[in-house]
Amino acid sequence: MNCPEFRNRIIDLLDGRNFTHEEQHHLEHCPDCAAEFRAATEALDAVTPRSNPRASDNLRDRILTAAASAGHPRRNRIYRLLGTMAAAAAIFAGVLLLTVRTPAYAARKHFGCAAAVMNDVKTLRIALRIRTTPRENFTYTDPALPPIPCTVTVEYGDTLRWRIEKPGRTALCDGETARMWLRDAGEGWCSQADGYHPEGELGLLLDLQRLLLAEQALASRTKGAKYEIAEEDGSVRLTVAMPAQGDFSQSDYSLNSSIAESNTLREYRFDKQSGRLLDLCISAVLPDGSRSVLLESTGIVYDEPVDRAVLTALPENIEWTDLAAPIPGAQLVDISAEEAANRILRAMGSWDETLLDEALHYYGTDIRKELEAHYGGLAVIAIGQAVRSGQYAGVFVPCKVLLANGKTEKLMLALRNDNPEKCWLVDGGL
Repeated sequence: MNCPEFRNRIIDLLDGRNFTHEEQHHLEHCPDCAAEFRAATEALDAVTPRSNPRASDNLRDRILTAAASAGHPRRNRIYRLLGTMAAAAAIFAGVLLLTVRTPAYAARKHFGCAAAVMNDVKTLRIALRIRTTPRENFTYTDPALPPIPCTVTVEYGDTLRWRIEKPGRTALCDGETARMWLRDAGEGWCSQADGYHPEGELGLLLDLQRLLLAEQALASRTKGAKYEIAEEDGSVRLTVAMPAQGDFSQSDYSLNSSIAESNTLREYRFDKQSGRLLDLCISAVLPDGSRSVLLESTGIVYDEPVDRAVLTALPENIEWTDLAAPIPGAQLVDISAEEAANRILRAMGSWDETLLDEALHYYGTDIRKELEAHYGGLAVIAIGQAVRSGQYAGVFVPCKVLLANGKTEKLMLALRNDNPEKCWLVDGGL
């Protein structure tokens, strides 16, 4: 039995069906599936109501779908593009990752009831302010940037439909296809909704049940988290001090580049009676002890009518790239990241489109023109050693180039090869 087969049977197993011999053998010999089964079990137990609110019939499936996605965090980073190959698990590694324990029975009861009540929400709209840039992906944050507005609109029902917008970048899912585009560049990317997640760290806001589930389902994955639960007039406040997630042993380049990769203080306030989230605020705790608010809600509205045509409307004059299309060529396969960086930069010097069609596979016409205008004619001065940092699925390669205008420029080229072709692709740093 392989891992996908076992994970497809988790729901049946949690419903009480006895293990087959091969299922039991796989569970005992596969640490990843064992961790996922344990997380699903804990998540389901954590949100089982112990009070009057009753979950609707599909709550179990929604819980298990969320919990099953919690196992393998990956990152979306590309500056002008996407997180093309990021799994659904990246959602859980991000902005609302409440990977802490709640030993208090009262808190556990509250969150269980809240999850049941949230299951009946029909629509959701959240207005936010985030310290990021207009064109960056929906995961990137920087404590030094000024905040900009962002809205999240969700329609629940036969399928999940949503739209996330900020100046310069929009992402949406109509239930079948997920899309993201850059308005001023006239370029966008699309793929099937179950394999493309342009929402990045804002994914947990698409279904607030996941905010409640992540606390228990990912508890065993985080060390050093501290929290407080306090009841106020008509509300319950959860405050979490969360250390930066990821591996920074080789480089701290990714530190403070996303909420998950920052030391944060996260504050969530829930209505005590309905269990609905009232507001949230996530602050980066900087080395000097000061705080910078990375993300905060400015308004949360439930069950407001949503025009589906507006929710899923697409812009005109967008050049769409199908992310499921195979990557052409094989010049960047079976080589080191350093060699890939060297070949890519040299190809930019002469603007060798044969190789660049491979390296810049997910970049459209307009963005390539911008890159050619800036990097065309460059000369490579130095290529450093590739390093990993934070939760990024690829590597960062330090480079130094001489531009055609005579100026030198230092780059931290982000490369990844977690695609079916195992081809190194440029994922940021330009």
